[in-house]
Amino acid sequence: MSDRVRTLLEPGHEAEWAVLNEEKRRALTPPPDTPVEVLLRQGQQLSRQAWLLLRAVERAKNDRAARPA
Repeated sequence: MSDRVRTLLEPGHEAEWAVLNEEKRRALTPPPDTPVEVLLRQGQQLSRQAWLLLRAVERAKNDRAARPA
């Protein structure tokens, strides 16, 4: 069984990760002519997602602490 599947998570793939990270950065960066209103709306949506995630984590932490050992 020497047919091991290689993944990008193994060391030695820094160049591939650099390309992927650059592509992701370009895809997520809005064009310079994006209206401020659109940027603000996107920022508000991201803030809401972050808040919901924080709430879920805190709720899970509290649920775990409330359980008897």
